[in-house]
Amino acid sequence: MIFVHWLLNFPFLFRIVDMTKGYDMKIYFDMDGVLADFDSMVPNSANLNHPSESLTPELRAAKKRFWQDIEKNKNFWRDIPVITGTNQMLSTFQKYGELFVLSKAPGANKFIGGATYAEFVASEKRQWVLKHLGHFFDDAHIIICNAPKGAAMNPTQNDILVDDRPENIQEWESHGGRGILFTKSTTPKQMIQQITKQR
Repeated sequence: MIFVHWLLNFPFLFRIVDMTKGYDMKIYFDMDGVLADFDSMVPNSANLNHPSESLTPELRAAKKRFWQDIEKNKNFWRDIPVITGTNQMLSTFQKYGELFVLSKAPGANKFIGGATYAEFVASEKRQWVLKHLGHFFDDAHIIICNAPKGAAMNPTQNDILVDDRPENIQEWESHGGRGILFTKSTTPKQMIQQITKQR
């Protein structure tokens, strides 16, 4: 335990330790709810941004309306604010590995515009990252996927996912990666400590 605390004061050594195993650490950040404050845009409907199977028929219908209301607002995705503390978090994590955005695009069946609008959302997400966090991520480090994240990336133990949804963390870990459950109250240091405890 003393060694772990000492190591946290010298992050470049942590990276060297990982490199001796033949690969470096990659850290993937979910976008909505981790980097982008999605809930602040739809505070009364945030609970609907959950898997449909967990909802009652009434809430499933409300969820459909929820996504269609978003679709009517052409500026919705570009206007989402950055979560407070994001720059500090990313500055801390970039000392430990290569940073990526890994965001799952909403399914085309959610929208009246279908696949065309889903492609628009994927483009808007990418542009949002480049506009607000381009000093951390270039285009090559922004991944917008359609499949579940673990299935899409086939992670190893040196692939870390930071996500605000427990089901996404569970799916990622089931494919071999390690996960950190993000909350707005968790500090970057506490998240780094989660990584070291999993090693």
